[in-house]
Amino acid sequence: MIILYSILLIIVHSYHTSYPTGVDQEYILECCQKFGPQDVAVLIDEMKVREGLVYNNSGALWGYVDTTEADSLLDNLVSSTNQSDTPLATHALCLMIRGLKSDLQAVVATYGTHALTAENLHSRFWDVVANLELVGFSVRCCVSDGASINRKFYKMHADDYGDDVTYRATNRFAISPRPLYLISDTCHLMKTSRNGFENSGANRNSRKLVVSNVQFNNTALFCMYRT
Repeated sequence: MIILYSILLIIVHSYHTSYPTGVDQEYILECCQKFGPQDVAVLIDEMKVREGLVYNNSGALWGYVDTTEADSLLDNLVSSTNQSDTPLATHALCLMIRGLKSDLQAVVATYGTHALTAENLHSRFWDVVANLELVGFSVRCCVSDGASINRKFYKMHADDYGDDVTYRATNRFAISPRPLYLISDTCHLMKTSRNGFENSGANRNSRKLVVSNVQFNNTALFCMYRT
């Protein structure tokens, strides 16, 4: 979880820099001019943030959920019928690019989110891809952790190639449509396996792993290690 230092410090920093939410088109163009057109991967991650309201130097309110134009119209319609307030962002969705053959690393889009859905992620991801392809980058793959939203997002592309396991999508924003590969980050998968092993019958006791129809309990292993 990201813990902000203080509201006062954020306000001071806001007078020295202005980082827009959504896709930063100017920064994408700047990166392309500096590093040149090349093959890149788009990394997706959603981080937990502390809720709070902060005003920047232009009077804009920070902390609310950022949506695309279509999402905003839908949210306004729902709000007008439910008479509910705009929800505060509880997470920060970050989309970053990394050069496959260079040291390029850059955050190109950020969104404040609340109850992110696969449909929301779909529209935002392809918006980023469109802007990257427009300036000369070639998006070859998407890398994310194994969160359920990311898996649902991948499955939304099942009809592109009809594979039994969806591991690629059609990049229609390229000059010639080509595959864009969908990758679950190995490090996150290993961490998930480790957490499942650690918490099966011990520690948090939040998992019940079964091996060959026999429930796995690692309490004995922990006791041996501690003694």
